Amino acid sequence: MAVIDQIILLQDVDNKLFEINKLLGDLPNQVQELTDQQESTTQSLADKEELLKTTSVDIQTSETLIATTQEKVDTLKDKLIDGSISNNKEYDAMMDTIDFEKNIIFEKENELLVLMETKENLSKEIDEDKAALDGIIEELNTKKESLNKKVDDVSEEKNALAKERDSIVVGIDADTLDQYAQIYEARSGVACSEILDSNCEGCGGYIPPQIVNEALAKSIVNCGTCSRFLHKSEI
Repeated sequence: MAVIDQIILLQDVDNKLFEINKLLGDLPNQVQELTDQQESTTQSLADKEELLKTTSVDIQTSETLIATTQEKVDTLKDKLIDGSISNNKEYDAMMDTIDFEKNIIFEKENELLVLMETKENLSKEIDEDKAALDGIIEELNTKKESLNKKVDDVSEEKNALAKERDSIVVGIDADTLDQYAQIYEARSGVACSEILDSNCEGCGGYIPPQIVNEALAKSIVNCGTCSRFLHKSEI
């Protein structure tokens, strides 16, 4: 069989495969997008839950530090009035220490407010992510079920066409296959065109007599206008 005849058969098989894939519609893309969303949301949820744990620990640490520091301040204040301070120098030093500890409490309380707000926001976002994930999984399962049903409906025909395609391409060299693939994509599935009355059926371009004769001889020739593979039946 001439290579041009194999290319014509290949185009026919590819067009049938295209129609089968068109039956599947956008479902494969939708399934992939939902799968990506599921993975992304699952990872985001895990990250937020881990951050929530860390934030909770930080809150507990800050609360403990504030309580401990407050006890220290209360103890120092007691010393101011229980007669433990014997002179102004000790008194001033004690006041400086109290002020220092109060500043620590002030800073930690501010940090605690931020941490508690972060925890509240994270808890809300986690609940939202869980709800979103449930919705994604439900939709994904529905889409997968629809896709699997459609795939089952056409799988036998698609497998047969795939085997037929494999047997066809064996006899076509790699460069010609690459050229075919480029033309097939560029010309919306019409990579081959018949010569009718010295014109390319695909684009209407004029085909010189020499090219017509080569096409009749089953040589690989292309339209000078649209680049399609040309073929011509015997008159």
